[in-house]
Amino acid sequence: MKKIKYLTFGCLLSCLVACEQRPVPTFSYDNIDTNAARGNGGDASTAAIGNANDVATPDDVVVKEGTLTAGNWNDLENWEFWNKLMQKPVYFDFQEKWQYYPSQRYQVQLKDNSQQPIQDATVILKSKSGDIIWQAKTNNKGNAELWAQLFEESKQLDNIIEVAYQGTTQTIESPQTFTQGTNVLELETAAVAPSNQIDVMLVVDATGSMEDEIAYMKAEFADVIQQVKTQQPTIALQTGAVFYRDIGDEYVTRMSPLSANASDVTNFMNEQSAKDGGDFPEAVDAALKAALADKNWSSSARSRILFLMLDAPAHNEPAHQKSLQASIQAAAKNGIQIIPIASSGIDKKTEFLTRFMAMATNGSYVFLTDHSGVGNKHIEPTVGVYRVELLNELLTRIILQNSETVTPEVL
Repeated sequence: MKKIKYLTFGCLLSCLVACEQRPVPTFSYDNIDTNAARGNGGDASTAAIGNANDVATPDDVVVKEGTLTAGNWNDLENWEFWNKLMQKPVYFDFQEKWQYYPSQRYQVQLKDNSQQPIQDATVILKSKSGDIIWQAKTNNKGNAELWAQLFEESKQLDNIIEVAYQGTTQTIESPQTFTQGTNVLELETAAVAPSNQIDVMLVVDATGSMEDEIAYMKAEFADVIQQVKTQQPTIALQTGAVFYRDIGDEYVTRMSPLSANASDVTNFMNEQSAKDGGDFPEAVDAALKAALADKNWSSSARSRILFLMLDAPAHNEPAHQKSLQASIQAAAKNGIQIIPIASSGIDKKTEFLTRFMAMATNGSYVFLTDHSGVGNKHIEPTVGVYRVELLNELLTRIILQNSETVTPEVL
């Protein structure tokens, strides 16, 4: 079982990642978001950033928010980078392992008659025979991501796209894949703002190896809730949490459903601890199924986000794969973005599984870094240049950016 660890400020300076094409500024908690680092690009190595001087945390050290550090990478916004990765056998093998083939991508952008983005509209990819292939909702930019044959290696090119909004339906008869461009559709109506609701669910691996991250995440997530409320005082925020372990452990899932009362989830989290585990895979599929089955998810919302914090993969047997696939489809259908938070101990297979989940649900990939000194080593992600930030600030920014009103100028 890992113990909570820390680094002195001098050790923090020594653990910075060297960036080949741009220098890494001096690390400072006062200006952490200026700290640039480079992922390991096409290197499949599991080597992590140095954390060589870890020392066990004394019992009197106070765990507080603003400690964990992280980066964020969006594969949908770096599509060429992603496709180049998939040309390398080692990464294509991850597709085979998890049965995800995110190649046939369709992006739809909806605008109203004054060029305002249309949010929370239903967008459906169908075969010409009428079978539903993929279903999603548009985000605050009016964008939806659709996937043909996501769980199969074959192609399904003869498709149509249907858009349902405010009781009307329009069809894109010959949609183009993302490599050809975005399918832009202007509706002859005025956009109607969705409800002032934001839903945020935190799903956490609570096995023994997560002891360090859980101890800090309790404080970090409570601070995120407070920051969102402070910066967006008019929104109606619902938060919830699912803690999970594995079959044969003390429990498989424990849940605090989405609620407008923030103390419900913070009190629940404060009662949880890390224990059990043993083998590497955990009950990720059961946790997602429980979280997505929560009846309190809003039918109309500015954003719906599920943060998945884990350091181990899902089980890979067919039944578990089918369960994961069903959850991914359900999340996309209901406009719920899955945003992983990769913790110490994660391996490359798990990194790519969670990135598949994020892409399929119009989300991004968050990963903890060694800069905080908390936990064991974190592998360097296979991404490009990213910013090292405080985790609580990063999660707050993700929530707010996915919930803000977007003007036509920034589309």
